[in-house]
Amino acid sequence: MIGPAAAACLIGERNGFCWYHVDDPKGPALDELAAQLGLHELAIEDCRNYRQRAKLEEYDGHLFLIFNSIHFNPEKQECWFGEINFFVGKDFLVSVREGPTPSRTVAAVLPTFRSDPTMAHPGRLLQHMLDFMADQYLPVLDTVEDRIEQIEEQILDNPTPRLLADIFALRRALIDFRRVALAGREAINHLLYRAEPWFRSQQPYFRNIYDHIVRALDFAETYRDILTGVLDVHLSATANRTNEIMKSLTFWATVAIPFLLITGFFGMNFPNLPWLESSLGWMYALLAMITVGVAMGVYFKYRGWF
Repeated sequence: MIGPAAAACLIGERNGFCWYHVDDPKGPALDELAAQLGLHELAIEDCRNYRQRAKLEEYDGHLFLIFNSIHFNPEKQECWFGEINFFVGKDFLVSVREGPTPSRTVAAVLPTFRSDPTMAHPGRLLQHMLDFMADQYLPVLDTVEDRIEQIEEQILDNPTPRLLADIFALRRALIDFRRVALAGREAINHLLYRAEPWFRSQQPYFRNIYDHIVRALDFAETYRDILTGVLDVHLSATANRTNEIMKSLTFWATVAIPFLLITGFFGMNFPNLPWLESSLGWMYALLAMITVGVAMGVYFKYRGWF
């Protein structure tokens, strides 16, 4: 007999097929299900160690599958990942949720399970849950793409250090996305070659999930290449901005040289210097400084230096 904690996890039953969902893998429900259904102790240990990579393992009487959901936090510019573990047998499916992932997958599939008699099937139920999780990959990449477009527009106007930090954060997010999606792709690929009849009948649908993940990986690679180009644009824009600043500083420093030269000349402690005896000498010196400065500015403009 299944214990009371495990019985509370029974969320669907039809034609002898049972679907159990465990929200707390460290609670007694998983131990009771393991004792009743013969779930392997190593798989139970994996359920209780969060952040496992996606994989498929075969045990006596059941398969153990780990699959990851992917989410994107636009504020922190980072991906975060949920995890659902599946125990799949001939007449049961146990889903174990771990981590901060909302239980949207179960909530989305449960109404279909209750209304569609064909869902009382281990391969079909598993396929629906994996399909829902994989379908969230492309919306995540769409959000990343929108953020990349915003960065591209802002970089041309004002390449700030904040944008540079966002670029590197997005690159890390895409690397994490690719790492998790690759593991998920391999796990689905193993399902395509299972000989059990309840999996063999669902192979076209698993192949469709596999294609979705491959497409998401292609987009992730494309966005990584785009971010590399955006990074180059940022560095070029920053270098050009620095050059413009240095050009302006050099121009004004060069124009100031005649002022320093003339004032230094008339500041020497020698008698009989020109204009020293004239009441308008200071005006003559000022006019000479302005004339030389304007002449240098016109010359720089003529040569295209400013």
